[in-house]
Amino acid sequence: METKNVITVTEFCQHYNIPEQFILSLNEYELVELAKENNTPCIYITEIQTIEKLIRFHFELDINMEGIHAITNLLNKVERLQEDVKALNNKLMFYEQVT
Repeated sequence: METKNVITVTEFCQHYNIPEQFILSLNEYELVELAKENNTPCIYITEIQTIEKLIRFHFELDINMEGIHAITNLLNKVERLQEDVKALNNKLMFYEQVT
């Protein structure tokens, strides 16, 4: 049994009742990566959760594409900083246990 790793942009947009241009714009701003199958733009299944978040930003909070791009960059930086803090805390706890 073969698992499908992508869904067409058309199917996705019909399901979420959004314009296809929104997804294509997300790709232009490099917020999501699209695949091509038989010359049809497709969304990787792994990107769906991210796209759902971006849909809420745009359609529920009325944030434009530039704002979504800025917010996404800031959220990614916060996530990286949180990972750094966690790693440093783990090192600190290790060294406190050794001494």
